[in-house]
Amino acid sequence: MLSDAQVERYARQIVLPEVGGRGQARLLASRAHVLGDGPASRHAADLLRRAGVQVSSAAPSVVVDLRVDAPFPATAGAAPLVLGRLHETYATVVSLPAGVAPQRDGAAGGGEASDPSLHACAVRALGALAASEALVLLLEARRGARRTTIDLASGRATCTALETVA
Repeated sequence: MLSDAQVERYARQIVLPEVGGRGQARLLASRAHVLGDGPASRHAADLLRRAGVQVSSAAPSVVVDLRVDAPFPATAGAAPLVLGRLHETYATVVSLPAGVAPQRDGAAGGGEASDPSLHACAVRALGALAASEALVLLLEARRGARRTTIDLASGRATCTALETVA
């Protein structure tokens, strides 16, 4: 049960049919472990905190991995995984429900965009996209794995369902 202060604080989220009171209570009880120390990781952690999620490494409900040179994991493990990488002019995020492994690598890579202003935008887009995917997994709004890419040079976004193995 949400307190009056929590209802007031999270009213904009609670009115969304995808969240509601039960979903907000679920977010308040959730923990996200955000890996990485760059600006995208800090932005994702801030957005998750604003949604009511505790950012902590203790018993995470979801893991958000935004490390620059980390290898793509074999499986999501016990907690759902959001894996994000910044590429030359685009940001890619792969979200995997708990225990799901993708059949192909969907987020390897790295590097900076040649245009510094484009790179700064891509960093914030990566953090926001990763936080949004983490919220979807925490709200259990989707059960399948997917890859989402935002290409800032062209202004296009694509979302692709990934084939998985159990």
